[in-house]
Amino acid sequence: MINIMKICYFGDYNLDYSRTRVILRGLEECGIPVVHCNARERGLAKYWKLWRAHRALRGSYDMLFVGLGDARAMPIFARLITGGPVVWEPLYSLYDNWVFDRKLASPHSLKAYYYRLLDWLGCKASDLIILDTNTNCEYFRETFGVPKQKLARVLVGADTSVFLPLSKIAETGKFEVEFHGKYIPVQGTDVIIRAAKLLEGDNVHVTMIGGGQALGETKALAETLGVNNVTFLPFLPQQEVVGYIRNADVCMGLVGDVPRVVRAIPNKMYEAAAMARVSINVDSPALREVFTPGVDSVGVKQGDPEDLARAIRELKAGGKAEAMGKSAYTTFVRTSTPKLVGEELLAALARVAPKQ
Repeated sequence: MINIMKICYFGDYNLDYSRTRVILRGLEECGIPVVHCNARERGLAKYWKLWRAHRALRGSYDMLFVGLGDARAMPIFARLITGGPVVWEPLYSLYDNWVFDRKLASPHSLKAYYYRLLDWLGCKASDLIILDTNTNCEYFRETFGVPKQKLARVLVGADTSVFLPLSKIAETGKFEVEFHGKYIPVQGTDVIIRAAKLLEGDNVHVTMIGGGQALGETKALAETLGVNNVTFLPFLPQQEVVGYIRNADVCMGLVGDVPRVVRAIPNKMYEAAAMARVSINVDSPALREVFTPGVDSVGVKQGDPEDLARAIRELKAGGKAEAMGKSAYTTFVRTSTPKLVGEELLAALARVAPKQ
């Protein structure tokens, strides 16, 4: 048992975000008290609000945990206002995300250097950095020069109060493929559309839930190709997403052709596994940290619609989707429940926990 009396959960984190909910529930199930210091205002207002709220909490906690949020300067701010250990959960690199995934800045632009500097400063200000895969930890070590002992993997997991095994309630007569998430390059929404076109004669239907950067391009591609087996839906409340996962034969993970795809296991893959649904994802070192392609997941080549169409076709023809979904659930229960996420996090926090 680690001697942590209390954690101050700090920053502009979103309490409704799945990763944050899983971590907080995991800490609760492990008996760790948490006090919140949270501000969601824009600009400098959030820092002023956090500074005032933190003043009232000084001396009442043992460790400050900077939760996943939008403000990448948050761990730097945290270091300035506390003398205790600072733990930061960035989940991903801003530099990698904006430059090489979303491609919103060229690699040698001032913006790219700014994003890289923010990531580097955040790492320097933190005593411990929490990431989602060992592969991602290695990226931070190589890219930002973070010592290995400052990096810790804590799996993403899924909220089992929301995502749980449920049988289908609607049979469409088609092989149902479900996608939910942001339309950004790492997702490979263009790859999914091109694969759907190849599957028009295979009685396969794809439901795509979400929005974002590439939504317009993805819909335009579907229209250009004349795709007739895809349904587009906007972002939906989580309980409605659950309904689509429960009626799916297979769910989509990440299939985009960007570097980050091989370092991540997406939230939605854990969510599908928690509901006993198998997912298709790029076969990568990160994926294999938790899942075994061919047993509890389906691995495909990144950015390859032909390979994705082949995998869906074979999964449908082989009739193994249900059995693989059950295996995915077994893997989830063994590795990624909120309690296990909490235990993995506590083991990491023990490295920087103050001596009692």
